[in-house]
Amino acid sequence: MTRHPALPHSCTPYLSLLIIAICLPVVLWGVCGILPTFDDYTTLQSPWWVQIADPGYFFPDAVRRPFDALLGYVVGCQPWLFPTLNHILIILGHVASACLVFTICKKLSFSSLATNIATLFFFFSPATLGATLACDGFNQTYAQLWGLLALWLYLKSKWQWLLCIVLAALSKENGLAWAVVPPIIGYGFGIVKNKTAIRHIAYGLLIALAYFIIYYSIYKSGILHIEYDEQYTEATLFDHLKDFAQLMAYTWLPADYMSIVYQPTRNWLIAAVTALMSLPFLFLLAKSFLSLLTSHTSPLTSHFSPLISLLLCFFILVSPHLLTVVSIMHNYAALSLAALIIAFIIDRAYHQSPNNHHPTPILTFVLFLAASLFTDVHHYVAARQSGLLGQQMAMQVISQAEKPLEHVLCISIDDDSEPRYSSFCVRPLDAFAWGLSVRHYSQYEWQTKIDEMTLPGYDKAQIEQLTDSAFNSGCEAVWIVGGDGIEQRCKIEITSR
Repeated sequence: MTRHPALPHSCTPYLSLLIIAICLPVVLWGVCGILPTFDDYTTLQSPWWVQIADPGYFFPDAVRRPFDALLGYVVGCQPWLFPTLNHILIILGHVASACLVFTICKKLSFSSLATNIATLFFFFSPATLGATLACDGFNQTYAQLWGLLALWLYLKSKWQWLLCIVLAALSKENGLAWAVVPPIIGYGFGIVKNKTAIRHIAYGLLIALAYFIIYYSIYKSGILHIEYDEQYTEATLFDHLKDFAQLMAYTWLPADYMSIVYQPTRNWLIAAVTALMSLPFLFLLAKSFLSLLTSHTSPLTSHFSPLISLLLCFFILVSPHLLTVVSIMHNYAALSLAALIIAFIIDRAYHQSPNNHHPTPILTFVLFLAASLFTDVHHYVAARQSGLLGQQMAMQVISQAEKPLEHVLCISIDDDSEPRYSSFCVRPLDAFAWGLSVRHYSQYEWQTKIDEMTLPGYDKAQIEQLTDSAFNSGCEAVWIVGGDGIEQRCKIEITSR
């Protein structure tokens, strides 16, 4: 009997990076086909110069997130790059983060088995989708990338880790949470001593303090007006508990949540199958985790102390969102630490066997990965269809106009009863984005002033009154998004002067 040659041992340690490299062209091709919807048009990562006339709106966010503003300026100068450039930069940032997860695992002396599983978990986890499929995921992606680079540099005893903390904070505010992560992990793994770790934590905290002093000074000066969303300050204890449960579920269980929470595509069989495919690997992790906890009595043992540092850093990275608000995008913030936790557990549980040949974790992870990939593709298809809907609606408006319009009224019929699911399954009125999609699909030749109004229901008499008033104030057309009945919600009623 002829035996097939095994995969060369020299390739095995880099198997995860090889898989990512093979998949990268397909991933790039796919995400570049996702078109913008609602918030994608209003963040600083969109062509801001064509839609934000008030400097008081622009500069507060630009102070916090200058990289967003820079990207918005670039696509503002070349609008044809939007949103393709956004998608490319996000995916490349995600790939770079996956490579850093791989490199950090190697630096921490994790086995090839643990390193490859952790890297693939990070890259393909559905918890990445809220950030990697949305145009405005740029800041979330690069906050983590700079944070991971800071950790890698710290483990190599390079002072530049402090600079990376600053860059993480300037990418997105939650990047400041990385200020204390490298010293904690360095201490947990015995790379730095107690006093050194405390001193370095103090350095990170000083960076965070300086950031808040500067930002608070700008806010109190009154030169720039900064508004805060009420949902960041008015969340109840129940809201925080629900957010915590959501974050943990999306981070660790790659079930097809679209088949659970989005009523039009609800399919309990698909949800159950993807969840069940994930459970063997999760049970293996849980069993190995409990074994680590019970195998040592002192929290300072060689196994327990690193685990504490990783768990502590995971919760530090999610804390900014747990204290404010959690959305699907925010599940990305601590995903790299979740990957490192998985790598640690697999490494410690299966470190004795030579060559890392362990069929149980490999087979269970293959099932886990299959569930992840199915969920990834399902959510991708929905996001692509949502973008195409916005394009279709915008082209309907453009095709019915003889020339670019200068002033219109956009009335959105929003009774808040139509189902939606994050940025994947958006409502037609959100895909139309208050008329901003018309500017985009006119290649920004339409510099239309858009007055926006939202009504809780379709009232023909009220709409006629609003239309007459709009025409009297100089509007050339009225766009009514949504209608009397669900079948009308993908259509736009256009009234011209």
